Amino acid sequence: MRPRPATDRDIAVDSGAAGAQGRLAAVHATQLLDAAAEESFDRLTRIAQRLTGAPLAFMTVVDDVRSYWLSSQGLPAESPAQNTVEESFCQYVLAGDPLVLADVTTDERTADNPSVTGMGVRAWAGFPVRTPDGQVLGSFCVVDTTVHPWTEEDVQLLEELAAIASREVALRMATLEARSAHAVARAEADRAALLARISDLLTADLGPEDVWEALVALAVPDLGDFAYVCTVDDDGGLTPAAAEHRDRPRLPALRAWIDGAGRRTGEAAGPGHVAATGQVELIDLPESPGLTVAQHEAVHLLRVRSALVAPVVVRGEVVAVLTIARVQGSSPYTERDRELVGALMTRAGLVVEAARASSFERAVSETMQRALLPTLLPRPDHLQLASRYQPAEDAQLVGGDWYDAYLDATGTTSLVIGDVAGHDITAAATMGQLRTMLRMAGHDGTARPAQVLTDVDVACDTLGQDVFATALVARVGRFAPDQPARDRAIVWSSAGHPPPLLLHDDGSVDVVGDRVGFPLGVDPQHPRPEHHLVLPVRSTLLLYTDGLLEQQEPDLGGRRSADGRGAAARSGARDLDSGLSRLVDLLADSTGLDLESLCDRIMTTLLPAGGAADDVALIAIRPYAEDRPRLAPAGPDVLP
Repeated sequence: MRPRPATDRDIAVDSGAAGAQGRLAAVHATQLLDAAAEESFDRLTRIAQRLTGAPLAFMTVVDDVRSYWLSSQGLPAESPAQNTVEESFCQYVLAGDPLVLADVTTDERTADNPSVTGMGVRAWAGFPVRTPDGQVLGSFCVVDTTVHPWTEEDVQLLEELAAIASREVALRMATLEARSAHAVARAEADRAALLARISDLLTADLGPEDVWEALVALAVPDLGDFAYVCTVDDDGGLTPAAAEHRDRPRLPALRAWIDGAGRRTGEAAGPGHVAATGQVELIDLPESPGLTVAQHEAVHLLRVRSALVAPVVVRGEVVAVLTIARVQGSSPYTERDRELVGALMTRAGLVVEAARASSFERAVSETMQRALLPTLLPRPDHLQLASRYQPAEDAQLVGGDWYDAYLDATGTTSLVIGDVAGHDITAAATMGQLRTMLRMAGHDGTARPAQVLTDVDVACDTLGQDVFATALVARVGRFAPDQPARDRAIVWSSAGHPPPLLLHDDGSVDVVGDRVGFPLGVDPQHPRPEHHLVLPVRSTLLLYTDGLLEQQEPDLGGRRSADGRGAAARSGARDLDSGLSRLVDLLADSTGLDLESLCDRIMTTLLPAGGAADDVALIAIRPYAEDRPRLAPAGPDVLP
């Protein structure tokens, strides 16, 4: 059903509706109030802002007193992250219907809203975002500070984006419920507090090797004065993996002893014994039967009073052993402590298994991603192409971005850049499908870029392929087929993708900001605009994904901002306009570089050394005159 501007009946929302207990319970159950901004919601508000032309876009969560801006675009860095329900236009959609007003001051229902003067709201268009049980969580909206007649396309886009946001909320709720179902019951407050801290540390996105450092970090000082982990080899021997000591100057002595202790197979007590039995062991000193001479020497050297030795078990196999000790002067461990460490090791085993699975999934996803990208770019005569791809640092952010280039049946070069929503193996698989479908749609050279995008969109809809992706297709042609080419003719069309950049030989940069169409998966039947562009000789056309614009601003002095995902991060570090300005400035400062060096400079300058926050793909093309000798990187024709 098509949304319509709200009527008096639609906006008849009183304080009783705003404070309805069922809705409030659903809002709090999502745990999104005061939550950090999430990339999935940020992506949607950025698309809404870009495609409607509104300066402000929000995804809000509304309780009985405030409207919290879970995702916001266009606000200054110092802006707050919320306002009151009375100040918020979101109150008008809590009854469940959208509100679309070109001028809020001409409507008696909204004319006196404090945000008209407080925030300069003049036009507002918003749709309810719902929880899985149908309750209204808040709104997905765009705001303008001038009169803005919202088009039918704007309304349709916002309706679809709000529906996608509701599905993201449902996915988050399902994840929360799954985690709750597997939570371990806690009987005592102190035990609950410790296990909560352990959970916070161990449920971080850790690699298999990082888990051991995390284990000793949580054990010291909460559980002991020092701790170390040894992994278990196939023959039962032990290999040191991590160590920590409350008294930092004594850490080298601890590590030296661990490294010199040997393989320790066949011990009657201690780590070698626990590796074989898989049972938590309590060692109380000075009297403890079964210790070897070397172990007694370690007790004296390290001043051990009491120790707990516990296995890390994954799928029935002991993969590591954790030793936690208290030194002389500390109270000895008790059976209650043994139970607590046993509970810790149960969780640690799950974390190790999850870390291994995550590492495997990331490896599979990244391998799939790279395998689906072209291994060899075409080399059309007197055209040079270059590309780059870098996965995100976060193991959960792999798989959405891609680039492609191919020669169609007419010998014309086509470039493709795209970004699938989501970052996992599913996104990588979807990316591969879209890449293949776009090639098939354009391979014979008869379909123009806009038609290629539409054909793929319709095919996905017909085949029931649920996608949400941005993409841009560009064809590089000649102005006179029977004459040597110099400047090239670009025909391109965009499905919601960031704008191409044109670097001229004199260092000037054009942001090709022509109108774009809907992303793939929004409205398959809606045609996309097509544009023409002249690509001069020795100029460079750059296509890229938005991960290149979302990185924090580089600090040439080697310092980086340490702020998190507050207002500054939402409107500054991840602001696409700022990122685009940095990219434009970098291109203008890179005149004279060959194409490969230019791409290298873009990646090394704009992406942090430790890894990008999102995956990044780019592809660039540079033409040369055909009536001049061909440069080595430019041609001859080679199919990928």
